Amino acid sequence: MAPDGGWGRVPRSREGPRFHGQVIRKSRTDMQFSGNKGLRLKSGGACPKNHAIPDGTFAPTSLRLYRGADSWMPCDGVALVVEVTSTKPQADRSAKRRCYALGGIPLYLLVDREASSITLFSDPEGDDYREHRTRPLGKPLSLPEPFGFDLDTADFL
Repeated sequence: MAPDGGWGRVPRSREGPRFHGQVIRKSRTDMQFSGNKGLRLKSGGACPKNHAIPDGTFAPTSLRLYRGADSWMPCDGVALVVEVTSTKPQADRSAKRRCYALGGIPLYLLVDREASSITLFSDPEGDDYREHRTRPLGKPLSLPEPFGFDLDTADFL
C-alpha cells in the first residue's frame, strides 16, 4: 500500500507482458523490469506526492537496483517508467508525469488507452519534460538510448 494511501492502484493491462518482453529482448542495454515497484520521489510544485507506483519500471541490469530494494526505493538509476491509463487518466497524464520529471527519471512512457496513443516524455527539467513524442497506437515509437530500438505498438490495439 502507498505510504499515505496515494497512487497505489495497480491496473491490469493486456499490454504489460508483451511490452516489457519486447523491451527486454530488443534493448541495446540489458534491462531489468519491475512491475508496480514503489518509487520515492521529490514533492513540490506540480508534484503533490512524494511517492508513486508506476505500472512498470526499467533499469539497467548492471545497476542491480531491484535486488534487496525496499518496497519504496529511490528513483536514482531508473531509466524508464511506464504508465497505462485506467480509471484516473489525468493523474497519469499530468501529476505523475511532473513527479517523474522532478525525480530526474530520464524517460516516461504513457500508454493512453482513452486517446489510443503512446507518448514518450524525455529530457526532464524541473517538474516537467522538455521533449515529448506522441504516436497513435499501432505505429512504432523510437526509444532512445539506452534502449535504442523502435517499439512496436501494434499489439497494444
